[in-house]
Amino acid sequence: MTTSGWAEPHRRRFLLASLAGAATLPALPGWAVARRVLFDRAAYDRYVGLMNAGDLRFVDYYADDIRYVMNMRGKADVLNFYARQRPYVRESLEVLFFCSDATGAAAEVRSKLLCLKDCDDTTIFGRALKAGEVQRTHGALLYVLNAQGLIAEIKGPPPEILQPWRMEAV
Repeated sequence: MTTSGWAEPHRRRFLLASLAGAATLPALPGWAVARRVLFDRAAYDRYVGLMNAGDLRFVDYYADDIRYVMNMRGKADVLNFYARQRPYVRESLEVLFFCSDATGAAAEVRSKLLCLKDCDDTTIFGRALKAGEVQRTHGALLYVLNAQGLIAEIKGPPPEILQPWRMEAV
C-alpha cells in the first residue's frame, strides 16, 4: 500500500471526527448567527442620495438619540445644524468605498461644499463665506448601528482638506 493510499482513509476519518467534535462545541460569542444587514450598500446609496439632494429625510436612517460627529446628540441637533447650513451651501458626497454588517458600516468619501450665497455667520463654517467658494474634503466615516439597523453613532477622524475654501470657476 502506498503512503497516499494509507493516508486517505485516515484523513477522512480525522475530518469526520473533527466535524463531529465541532458540532458539540458551544457557540462562540463572535461566531453567533449574524443578524440581517439592514444598512447595506443600497440603503447607504439612498441615504447619500437624500443628503446630496438636500432632503432632510436622511435623518430617517438615524436613531432618535444618535451621537453625531461634531458633538451633536439626537436628531433635533442634526436637523438644526443642517437647517442652518443648507441655505448657504450644497454638499455632495461621492462614495469611494463602503462595507457593512449588522452592527456597523464604514465608508470612504469625498465631499464638495459649494457656497450658494454669502454667509456672514462664522459659527456655521468657522468663517464667513462668499457665494461661489468651494471646499473639497476626503474622509472616513464609521457608523454604529442599533438592533433595528438605524445609525446610532457616526464617528471618524477629521476629514482631510483637499482644497480649502476658495473661489472656483463654474
